[in-house]
Amino acid sequence: MTTTTTLTSPLRTTVDPSFELRLVEAIRPITEHFLAVGIHHLFDTGIYDALADRPPVPIPALADELTMDVDRLRGFLLYLANEDIVQLEDDRVALTGRARGLDEFRAWYTFLIGGYATTIQQIGGALARGAPDCTRNGAYVGVGSCEISRYDGMPMTLDLLEQGGVTAQELLDLGCGNALYLTEFAKAVPGLRAVGVEPDPDGYRAAVGLVERTGMAERVRLVNASATDFLRDPPPECRPDLIVLGYVLQEILAQEGEEAVLDLLRNVVARFPRINVVVIEVSDEIGNPAVMRHGVARNFWNPYFLIHYFTRQRLARKAYWDELFRRAGLTVAGFTSTDPHIDSSGIELGYLLRGPDYH
Repeated sequence: MTTTTTLTSPLRTTVDPSFELRLVEAIRPITEHFLAVGIHHLFDTGIYDALADRPPVPIPALADELTMDVDRLRGFLLYLANEDIVQLEDDRVALTGRARGLDEFRAWYTFLIGGYATTIQQIGGALARGAPDCTRNGAYVGVGSCEISRYDGMPMTLDLLEQGGVTAQELLDLGCGNALYLTEFAKAVPGLRAVGVEPDPDGYRAAVGLVERTGMAERVRLVNASATDFLRDPPPECRPDLIVLGYVLQEILAQEGEEAVLDLLRNVVARFPRINVVVIEVSDEIGNPAVMRHGVARNFWNPYFLIHYFTRQRLARKAYWDELFRRAGLTVAGFTSTDPHIDSSGIELGYLLRGPDYH
């Protein structure tokens, strides 16, 4: 006698006719996450540059050129083809027009994905009381941040120097990242000497490599130290007329406290009475709905604000920085933000500061 087993209802899920449409919409952020990571790898592995400005390349030849596993490379490229990043035909690959348009924005992928992808994976555990801070990839953060500074920090600094009529001969960059900022300024200003101070070991190594590759070692000196440690005992030959603190005070504020920021600023002007100090910071607008509706705020600054809660960096609003600089005895000689054609949110803050003895 044969026994028939009837499947019971718990093994079947009943859905309404709109389920598939709702599923597609609900998991859209997942595919966007995968795509952002995929684009970062496309840049970071050299695949993008190997395909740029070339006719379609056979995938086996590309794998040989980049010393990659051909089957895995093909799978990665098939994925990107479905996302309209590459096009495949007869096992040959080329970049699409969409992909070519991404190169201009490569730095944002280096910074947020290369630098902080591991950070966001740690957020769940870091929410527990007493949990340690999340880690980040300092090398990618430094490289990405310096590349982005071509669009914000560098033009803002030039704007401030123009406002203040400043002609610098020796620049001290406290928190120089991979030294792109320093080398670009040294190229732009003949005879300018520069000292870069970078606390992150990976960022410092990247800076050393860049300075050597650009042949700037005679004009750009590098030190692996924190801003506070460096200023406690700077070398006697260090006599800057311009100090740049780009996104550095936020880290000192979180890691050492407000008094440490005040002490640093006071010590700077005490040690170098006629110094010009450029500070680039970010206004903490994550709780300001009017600002956060802005396109750049929504797509860049919102993730940026998030990671600061988990990586020992503390942002503050403009009124806070204005008052802190006043308490440090500094005068605001110039103020600026990003070019509105690049970012009209006004979230970045650029200050030219001077001490009471400046004349």
